[in-house]
Amino acid sequence: MKAKTKRGQVNILKRKDARLKQIVKTAAELFFKNGYRQTTTRQIAEVCGISQGNLYYYIKSKDDFFDLFVQMTTDQMKEYDQEIRDQMPFISYSEALTMKIKEALILQDTIQDTILFWYRESRNMSQRHLKQLIKLEYEANDLLRNIIEAGRKKGEFKIKDSELAAYYIVMLEHMWSLKRWHLRKHYTLEDYIRRCQDAALGIVHSIDPVILQKRSLPTKTKRKNIDKH
Repeated sequence: MKAKTKRGQVNILKRKDARLKQIVKTAAELFFKNGYRQTTTRQIAEVCGISQGNLYYYIKSKDDFFDLFVQMTTDQMKEYDQEIRDQMPFISYSEALTMKIKEALILQDTIQDTILFWYRESRNMSQRHLKQLIKLEYEANDLLRNIIEAGRKKGEFKIKDSELAAYYIVMLEHMWSLKRWHLRKHYTLEDYIRRCQDAALGIVHSIDPVILQKRSLPTKTKRKNIDKH
């Protein structure tokens, strides 16, 4: 009897978690579209198809969305990173780097409105939320820095400044969200992942940019979804 109760509780928690993720995604879209201050909890509830009272079952106030954005992004990032860490003893640092870029861009594509919201609203955030965001950004780049530094120490990478190389690559990743209005006219997500992987390998191996351009893909492609994230 107890086992059935536990399974029932797990199912309820999973449903609540899935619903919360949908609410958070909707909130991010509305915050990006209308602005944080202009968006009300009533509007979020209406778009989610629930009452405002039901919305407060998941949050206490609109400010809770800052914490939820950070927590959910952190959870997804750690899950992706752990998969790469588990494989690192069996692959090269170049392979680990390309895997990290792919996972980062898939995550970027999933939470793009949240990322754009952060860029837009960072100046209006409280000190507590701003510190959370800075901490998240640093942690998000931790595995990338570790891969580049380890590859440099082992002689696989020629780059001298691992920290700067990591941030070059991070900015390439962020462009998928920040310049999506232009990039998505010319690239599928798969194309852009391969472009970023080539550029990142060029950075860490100190490959001439002209060589990278010759290896680049055609720019006009029909957009399609990734089969497996």
